[in-house]
Amino acid sequence: MTVATARLRTGVSLPSLGVALLIELVLLGAAALLLARVATPPARSSLSEPVALALLAEPPPPPVAAPPKPVVPPEHKSVPKTVSKPVPHPTAPKVAPAAAPVEDRPVTTVAQPTAFSQPVPPPVASAPPAPAAPAVAKPDPNIAYAGKVRAAVQAALVYPPAAASLHFGGRVRVAFHLRDGVPSQARVLVGSGIGMIDRAALQSVQNASYPHPDSELQGRDLLYEVWVEFNG
Repeated sequence: MTVATARLRTGVSLPSLGVALLIELVLLGAAALLLARVATPPARSSLSEPVALALLAEPPPPPVAAPPKPVVPPEHKSVPKTVSKPVPHPTAPKVAPAAAPVEDRPVTTVAQPTAFSQPVPPPVASAPPAPAAPAVAKPDPNIAYAGKVRAAVQAALVYPPAAASLHFGGRVRVAFHLRDGVPSQARVLVGSGIGMIDRAALQSVQNASYPHPDSELQGRDLLYEVWVEFNG
């Protein structure tokens, strides 16, 4: 029994019944369609159909690259060196020295003696002048004065009595400054080895009576070095 008949019996309205019928028809159509698909045998698989096989040719092997040729280094050809020859410099022509001008010398004409003229004597050449006398060097006044200074120091020597009694002797070299006959800064340069004799030599420098210097030496500070002799 269907749903529609059940509803008619129960007193359902017609519109509701129409809707129910429509739904039932749709359901029946869907069921019939489903059954038709199940009963239909499956279609042949595409695998049963003949397949055309295409034989593909193998790709040709890649070309083998030829081994690279060895690189030959370029030959360096030796370039011959060019030697530059020295360029000769033009030399200036030598100019001959100008001839010295010829001095016009007076020409002496000798008159030929005639029967009426007296013979003229030849000219007498003048004698050359006498050479000048060499200049005489003026002696250094200090050299002569130094001898006088040494004699004055030796004359003022006082021999120490103790050295004389012991027969001590020797020589002492002293140096001192002298200005217008006044000594200063006396000192022993070379001693005798005996103190009393060295002191006596310095004392003789102070006690000496020096001669008056020449005009060229006046006012000058002169240095002298003299030997003082002690003979025991």
